[in-house]
Amino acid sequence: MRVLFVSVFFMQMLTGVVGLAVPIYAAGLGASPLLVGVIGATGGLTYSFMPLAAGVLSDKVRKLLVLTAMLLYGLSCSLYVLTEDTIMLIPVKALEWVAVAIFWPSIEALITEFSGETLEQNLKKFNLSWGSATILSPIIGGSLISLSGIKAPFFLSLAVSLVLALLAAKAIKEQQKHLQKPKQEVPNQKKKNTGSIVPAVVSIILFSFIGGIIYNLFPAQATNINIPAYEIGLIIFANGLFRLVAFTQAYKIEEKIGKTCTFLVGASVLAIASALAATSSTVLFFALAFSIFGLGMGILYAASIAHVLKNRSHAKGYAAGLFESLIGIGNFLGSAAGGTASEYFSPNMPHLLSLLISLAVASYQSTRLIKSKTRSTA
Repeated sequence: MRVLFVSVFFMQMLTGVVGLAVPIYAAGLGASPLLVGVIGATGGLTYSFMPLAAGVLSDKVRKLLVLTAMLLYGLSCSLYVLTEDTIMLIPVKALEWVAVAIFWPSIEALITEFSGETLEQNLKKFNLSWGSATILSPIIGGSLISLSGIKAPFFLSLAVSLVLALLAAKAIKEQQKHLQKPKQEVPNQKKKNTGSIVPAVVSIILFSFIGGIIYNLFPAQATNINIPAYEIGLIIFANGLFRLVAFTQAYKIEEKIGKTCTFLVGASVLAIASALAATSSTVLFFALAFSIFGLGMGILYAASIAHVLKNRSHAKGYAAGLFESLIGIGNFLGSAAGGTASEYFSPNMPHLLSLLISLAVASYQSTRLIKSKTRSTA
């Protein structure tokens, strides 16, 4: 299990480092805000369908998929180093996210397989692993860019991905020897679970919609208003730090106020953060907004992944793939809509979009909460 969490940490670190570097690199090459959005949306579009296919396949073979993901990620990093044409960043971004899409469902399925009755505990460790990486990756990426140039993050990620491939080839093989056969679900229980997945779906799309804006568009936006790379890294660091804090408390919050209320709180927090980001123009205010983003995103992610994996436990790879595909859909929509809004209206317009979406989701969750209380008192 430790090997899985180590892999999770480093893979997320690579994704964060490269994710910060690509929009800054594209802006430096002269890409317009719309093109930066298209590059980010390409990753989201790829991630909207690839994880589901990889998840289904991972129910049969997982080690090979993890190994393939690491090698493909290394290849994408090498192509970033060689690419000088902004248009060519689009297919390279697609390849990068093919690798990411193969990796996450396989790892999540393995963690679910090992967890048994302690799923929430291991998901908490899983969230802390990749959450810790999101704290470090923008600092590492921003510092590398400022000190060694824009291509330094790609060289680092290439080297680390190859090391992870070697680790996967050796260690995960031994882990798989102890895999248990999936438990058969009671038909009535399965039927009961499937009816309540919509709130989690709505919440995870909101989470990833905003993620597409703040990770794929904000670095270029900040670069265009002369915020240096290391300060951009600090702003995204604040997001990761407070998301990690939310991970440590999300399940405790859910136990006290219930799942529906947890979804409502997460969406409301994101609405507040979006309103603040839409009116920000300085490092301090962006850092505050991104800290609040981190709290809301952490709450929604933790509640959603537990809900989806528990309600589809009869097919672990499929459930993990479904969850990750939903993230891809939201990421694509956020990047595409945000990039278009930034190009034709104003640089802060993507944050206004996230405000509207957050309010809509909060209204939906509020309606569900009122209906639930009405039924309980009837």
